[in-house]
Amino acid sequence: MDTKDIFVGPLLRRAQEDLVVICLAVFKPVNLIFSVREHGKNHWLGHDNMPIAIQVSQTLYVYFGRVTPSESGKKFPVRTLLEYGIGVLGPNEAEKADYESFEAIVATDGLGLAYDGHKLPTFFLQSPSQKLNVLYGSCRKIHDEHGGKLDALPNGDKLIAEHVNDLDNRPAVLCLGGDQIYADDVDPTVLEEVMALAKRIEGSDPEKLPIASSLPGIGRRKDFVTKYAKFTSGDSVNHLVTFAEYLAMYGLMWNKNNWKVPLGAMSSFTSSLGNVRRLLANIPTYMIFDDHDITDDWNLCVRWQKEVGKAPLGKRIIANGLMAFWLMQGFGNQPDLYTDKKVYDIADRISNRNKNYEQAEELFWGLRDWEFFTPTYPFIYFLDTRTQRGVKDGLHGSDEGAPAYLKNHLSWSATNEMLNVLLKRQNRDWPLVLVAAAPVFGFNLIEESQNAISAVAGPYFLDLESWSANRQHFLLFLNLMADRDVVILSGDVHYAFTSTMKSVVYDDQSLRNMIKLLAPGTTFPKVPRGSSPTYEPLLSARFLQLTSSALKNYAKGKITQSTANLSGLGSALILTEDGSVLAGIPENGGFTMIEWDLAEARKVVVRRTKEEVKPARLFRQRVNDAANSRYVGEHNIGVASFQGRTVTNYFYTVNGKESEYTWNFANGSTWD
Repeated sequence: MDTKDIFVGPLLRRAQEDLVVICLAVFKPVNLIFSVREHGKNHWLGHDNMPIAIQVSQTLYVYFGRVTPSESGKKFPVRTLLEYGIGVLGPNEAEKADYESFEAIVATDGLGLAYDGHKLPTFFLQSPSQKLNVLYGSCRKIHDEHGGKLDALPNGDKLIAEHVNDLDNRPAVLCLGGDQIYADDVDPTVLEEVMALAKRIEGSDPEKLPIASSLPGIGRRKDFVTKYAKFTSGDSVNHLVTFAEYLAMYGLMWNKNNWKVPLGAMSSFTSSLGNVRRLLANIPTYMIFDDHDITDDWNLCVRWQKEVGKAPLGKRIIANGLMAFWLMQGFGNQPDLYTDKKVYDIADRISNRNKNYEQAEELFWGLRDWEFFTPTYPFIYFLDTRTQRGVKDGLHGSDEGAPAYLKNHLSWSATNEMLNVLLKRQNRDWPLVLVAAAPVFGFNLIEESQNAISAVAGPYFLDLESWSANRQHFLLFLNLMADRDVVILSGDVHYAFTSTMKSVVYDDQSLRNMIKLLAPGTTFPKVPRGSSPTYEPLLSARFLQLTSSALKNYAKGKITQSTANLSGLGSALILTEDGSVLAGIPENGGFTMIEWDLAEARKVVVRRTKEEVKPARLFRQRVNDAANSRYVGEHNIGVASFQGRTVTNYFYTVNGKESEYTWNFANGSTWD
């Protein structure tokens, strides 16, 4: 095995006490053994000499090593520096595995794949009593330089290099929340590289498209994907189409050796790819998709999904994107979501796709095993807000062109059931940590303007897919999170900020109506009693939202101007039973309201009873105030730490640490 043989990897994926997953993709078949041991020791603690091997094409092979402890009943040690090696097995099983070729690659490939003082890539397993340090980010587009020329992902590598042996401060996991690749907005120079690498991947068996038209070249694909795939992306002149092109993009994102000309116009990106590759080799990395991993607007609304699904080329491209995602991102997150039989069925359909592409398309269009959780303390649960969307107004809705539920009722039922199981295993004082591709709580000014424009122009114009775009979906989520402390790691919007939110659910008729729509098995912690609404507070939840975005993709100027001066201070918003939005706060069994006096033409403060207000929900969100970060527009990666009920966060930019804040859920004043 040689450096030039490696397409992607090694990627360290899921790591827990009884399983370590390592991915390696190479341009030739090879018999591999994956092994784990304590750093500096000679004795391997576990092996996988029969890794999952997937022949992607005539020339490309992907291997997943699933290393388990060799001794029955033993576990890999926690709070201990571990390292892994990849050996090459000879034809005779009795022969000793050759680990030297991998060690040579680690030592000589670019800046190397191990940190100073180490011969092999290292990692560690966090213990329940140990602080959890998390790197998180999203949105990494090769050619964007508006938020700074440099890619922010290498900052994670810098942090590990500074704390490689200091397990209290070394990041334990990397969480990538979407748009790890941009399949639609591709620079011409990058597409040229993609096409060359895709040709190497395909060999002599190129993909045959399901339409009579041939694949256009550089700069000529927008009309092609709009007409034949029914895509709606505005930046699609170089849209990826074939499976090999999607795979090639991953190769360019993670390995400098795949570039023909790694300098020139793309040098600001390629120059630090050695750091990115070292980072991904030395930290368990967990990833979920957002739209650009497949195409902009992916499943934006139900009508979009149906129209693309009916278009043969649309169905093909989506399947290609999901196949590549499953190989490069999806499977390694939590392999036990798939039985061995299912894994090999998926592998077989990928390998034989050119013989029967319809089988591969049907499998990946129907695959729903995307959500997962990390084996950390607290656990981190990744939400799939793309593949199981619902029609507006829930089960009985009919507006297929309106902003969709990001997760339909059945999907939420399965998620809620899993969360309840996981939370019973977890220390009750720890918060529930979720990864959501887009912020659940955005800047109100932006979202209100988007809603107004969408009413005229339709949901495609501004990518109207915020959580609040469909009010019923937003309220369903808040109800399901009731009586919990929740931390949300998000991205997508291309600017970084933190916010706190407290929500209160009242016993009103709209809540009672929502309960009737719930899928069987989905319940709230408390339900109304009696035959009539009491308008008393029933449920509440506290949220801390940490939004780090983007690793390399800058927010448009009009949005930065809108958000830079926003403040979350002031009275709470009250959503009433009839859907009105009022300003006020609950006091002494009623509400102190801020209302407009028409006669005086000014705002006045008045007292209202709960029967007069008929409250449904109350929201108190704080953004850019004394307890939260300022707006950060530069490329950045988030760094969050969890210890008991305390959460600390900062954003790592080219200028170093930005906006470091600490919140403690034991202190309720932050949310009041």
